[in-house]
Amino acid sequence: MDWHQIQKGIAMKKLSFTIILLLVGGFITANAQQIETPKEQKIVTHVIGDNYDVVYKDLNGNTLKEGKYLKIGDRFKPHGIWKLYDRSSFKLITTSKYDKGEQLWVETIIDGKILYVGKEELKMKRHEVRIAKLDKKANKLK
Repeated sequence: MDWHQIQKGIAMKKLSFTIILLLVGGFITANAQQIETPKEQKIVTHVIGDNYDVVYKDLNGNTLKEGKYLKIGDRFKPHGIWKLYDRSSFKLITTSKYDKGEQLWVETIIDGKILYVGKEELKMKRHEVRIAKLDKKANKLK
């Protein structure tokens, strides 16, 4: 492998990881805010005890996202397996696992390839994003 191929591979990994982070952020944001938009409907079903199933559907009844919540105190935390579907083909594109609100891993399909990111990599990327935001704020203060 020459230097340019190595650099291209590194750039592709960074891009793929950024895309995963955006998808994961979408999961987290939607779960944290528990919003319903005119384009989708959120259906929460009590299963047993503190366990709830949730399905997000579009206006035609197609499943966009599905997962489970665990009620801890007065908050609902994502728990277990969450699935995200493509909005046009409705094929499964991303699967993620949570434990009481903590994301353990995410697996997604990018350009036909399956990409898996574990808990530690997710934490590192979130810290990188936070540091970048703090750096941006600090630079504005200068």
